[in-house]
Amino acid sequence: MTLNVLQVTDTHLFPAPDESLLGVCTQDTLDAVLDHAFREGTPDALIASGDLAQVGEAATYRRFLETVRSRFTGPCLCVPGNHDLGEPFLGILPTRPLRVGAWDVLGVDTHVDHRVDGAVAEGELRRLEEALSAAGSAGRHALVVGHHCPVDIGAPWLDEHRIANADALLGLLGGCDRGRGYLGGHVHQEVDQRVGRLRILASPSTCFQFAPRSERFALDDAAPGWRWLTLHADGAIETRVGRLPSRPAPSGAGSNHA
Repeated sequence: MTLNVLQVTDTHLFPAPDESLLGVCTQDTLDAVLDHAFREGTPDALIASGDLAQVGEAATYRRFLETVRSRFTGPCLCVPGNHDLGEPFLGILPTRPLRVGAWDVLGVDTHVDHRVDGAVAEGELRRLEEALSAAGSAGRHALVVGHHCPVDIGAPWLDEHRIANADALLGLLGGCDRGRGYLGGHVHQEVDQRVGRLRILASPSTCFQFAPRSERFALDDAAPGWRWLTLHADGAIETRVGRLPSRPAPSGAGSNHA
């Protein structure tokens, strides 16, 4: 069975739907991204990989879930990012692993409340190790979803935020015979790298993009985007990024909006 998975990331929603970040109404761009993506097809599962809120209040997470559920009632997995707060995120959004077809899609929490950089707590690593072991024992392929990148992407101001104990995370994933890759967000741009046999992917934001390989904070001209993944029964991953026809015109800038 081939699975089609839709990923959205870094939606940066506010409690009120008409609020903007860098001149971009993030609710409007999320609506536009989902409308375009669902015109392309209906996924078997949807992944939301963090920074779903710019302001982590319950109303923000409820509206994110309502926005998705108005278009899709199938399996969803959400993981928190650095702009999210563990509570109320974990109490409102679906965070349980997905077992679909021949795949286990496993979330990992790389966020620490009120910090920009990423890390995976020891207890979270143990939980993930157990889940990966169970997937391998059952002959199922595993895709791990987090927010922060476990690898450098060549943008120094963003590479400072990578997962501090990324070697431990990648070691767990690489040590699982059925571990296939890691999927994240945070960097507001397309990333596709390999670490050994593992595929390391990050995806565009649904609102605005960061300039690739930038020394410091800078916006890119690329439009809001999403990612499709095709997960094959033999463990192969095919993927492509889709984008809106044009980007909203941002205004203003700060030193760090990751």
